[in-house]
Amino acid sequence: MVGAVAAFAPTMGIQSTMEPGKTDEKSTMCNSEHTDRMEYVDAFASVALDNLGREYPYIAQHMQTGPDDLRHPVELHPAFATSFDWHSCVHMHWLLVSLTEATLAAEGFGSRAWHRRALDVLTAHLTPEKLAIETEYLRSHPGWERPYGWAWAAELAHALNTAATPALRALAAGAAPMLDAVFGLTLAWLPKLPEPVRHGVHSNTAWGLRRIRRVAAAHERDDVVTTIDSAARRFFGRDTAWAFHQERSGHDFLSAGFSEADLMLDVLSDEELAGWLPAFLATLTPGSAVLQPVPVLDPADGQQSHLDGLGLTVAAQAVRVARVLRRLDTPDLLDTPDLAAALEAAAPGLMAAGCQAAVSDEYMASHWLATFAYEARVEASR
Repeated sequence: MVGAVAAFAPTMGIQSTMEPGKTDEKSTMCNSEHTDRMEYVDAFASVALDNLGREYPYIAQHMQTGPDDLRHPVELHPAFATSFDWHSCVHMHWLLVSLTEATLAAEGFGSRAWHRRALDVLTAHLTPEKLAIETEYLRSHPGWERPYGWAWAAELAHALNTAATPALRALAAGAAPMLDAVFGLTLAWLPKLPEPVRHGVHSNTAWGLRRIRRVAAAHERDDVVTTIDSAARRFFGRDTAWAFHQERSGHDFLSAGFSEADLMLDVLSDEELAGWLPAFLATLTPGSAVLQPVPVLDPADGQQSHLDGLGLTVAAQAVRVARVLRRLDTPDLLDTPDLAAALEAAAPGLMAAGCQAAVSDEYMASHWLATFAYEARVEASR
């Protein structure tokens, strides 16, 4: 949990930016009272840069095929061998791209001290050669990082493809094969999947499919969108009265119910949603436990740390669900007519602990939470 070692630091000039014990100022930046995202992007950028330069500890999750197949993470994943694990590394790159784009669009290049360093890091990591190795690994291991890592790989490729910053947009061509690989893996996987994975961690089917679908739609991959829609209807179309009271387990960072609803917001038409969504949310009330944060008693426990992320993901999803409920204007179909307002009101409390943990010294939290904190803040401010 120290700064980056030789494989990364000398080539990119990265050193740790996190100072032990210095969390109060950053935590204030993430306070739920702040609504201007420019007030906390510096804190998140600092975390992202630190993570992208931190090579160890790292969980490779590589299935060895023999005694000679024992390799260092950077050999397996030359682009994504930092930030504790592959998927966290991918979405930390996405976060840094997103923060760079947000600040450049609002303020111009150089307005933030970290802009140049961010572009240097992203350019050094996301070369066509390195991404080609990552793409081949995905294709050669079709069940690996499914679907969570796939979703983040798609998000990163899309962020580069739509970047207004020339230096970032220049990286898009190298990431395009990785995106094609994700689409191909998704098309091959879903017809063979008899049931969705509904629990609240990385393998959750609905959470990953929503993100892949949104990228596929943006890239006019109708074949991918159609396949995901068909699977979503098959898996979730008949669900009613989701048992929100049975959530949560002690290492969830996703709500199975909200992740399903979030996907179906994109899959179903408004006419279909007017029937499906109120029926699915029938057991959800303003007092439901799923709308309350769960305290993390041991931040050094990486599994328990997921609960801070749960607050962040539920906050973002709840706000999106509330927005659709208002658009559908169907209070007469809900057992709780003021549910949209309750979902919006719950978001700040759900976000507070995760936002602070995202910029803390505890690496079990800071190696991943900033991405979800940023997303939740952006969603809540819309």
